[in-house]
Amino acid sequence: TGDDRHGLTGAHFTGNVQYSERGKGVDRAARLPVMDVAMSAGFGAIEEATFSNGVRFADGPMFATAATAKYGVSRGVLELSGSEPASPVPHVLNEQITVDAARVEIALDGPVVHANGTVKSILQPKKNDKAASSSRDDAKLPAMLNEDQPVNVTADALAYDGRAERAVYTGNALLWQAETSIKGASITLDSRSGDLAATGPVTTSSVLQQDNKTGGKDKVNSVGTSKAFAYVDNLRRATYTGDAHITGPQGDLTSPRIELFFKASGDELDRAEAYDGVVLRGEGRKTTGQRLTYFGAEERYLVTGAPVTIVDECGRETTGRTLIFYRATDRIVVDGNEQVRTQTRGSNATCP
Repeated sequence: TGDDRHGLTGAHFTGNVQYSERGKGVDRAARLPVMDVAMSAGFGAIEEATFSNGVRFADGPMFATAATAKYGVSRGVLELSGSEPASPVPHVLNEQITVDAARVEIALDGPVVHANGTVKSILQPKKNDKAASSSRDDAKLPAMLNEDQPVNVTADALAYDGRAERAVYTGNALLWQAETSIKGASITLDSRSGDLAATGPVTTSSVLQQDNKTGGKDKVNSVGTSKAFAYVDNLRRATYTGDAHITGPQGDLTSPRIELFFKASGDELDRAEAYDGVVLRGEGRKTTGQRLTYFGAEERYLVTGAPVTIVDECGRETTGRTLIFYRATDRIVVDGNEQVRTQTRGSNATCP
């Protein structure tokens, strides 16, 4: 199609259409039944192409399928949409991530992906073969996840930057792998650092290993809730902020901010820290204080405050400046530290 003034400016192709681009740093190709193109005047460069009735598009290691695609050639942007039996929703994959969504926009130089509408994605496990690219080899998952298994994430929307190796999921975001899950209003994954963050309300669930008295390992469920969550991989630190509540190897712990430090394996608690007002429940006691540290290897608690208060199942209350509790031996040391008098009061007649 065209006119006398501009010459040919458009074309319609049907039947086993094959489209390709080759050049320095460019290797793109598409197969499809129908293609309409808009060109610069005089049958010049293709400015935009519309692929219809099912398209398969490849750009180096990235591969995409969709019922319909609009390709802004000059802008390097591919828009995927539509549904058909062979492609119920747009589908995109590369070495790092697989994405399915109602609508996907890809800036090919990157790639940078924006997906909307019931987003389902899979973060690919690390490959051990020599053919894997350096970017895939360098990609990291948080140590709390297994790098040899895929990670599933669903959300209302996704913004993924391939160069920065960063994925941001927003709206009813849910990440899971085996027995580990994180749910929040948003989840951010950084594959370069292995860091992970979520905004709330946030709920996390995992299974941790804990030493038992026979020298073996027990599995302990760990469930946490908070307004925000952040995992820093090089510190092996998970931070729960805002109305934090965690049940796990450290017991039932509530505090405005709780930090969990894991061993190198990522599935064993090394230490827990709680700040600015602590409530610990367990062993038939309720302990309150300002600051708590739990040492996993010794199963030892250190609680400080002004004062620390312990109330047992019989209603007996003990107060002091510092509390040290050894869970394995059920031994408690309360020290007034010459600042707050250690005292015990209250009794229930049915208790010894």
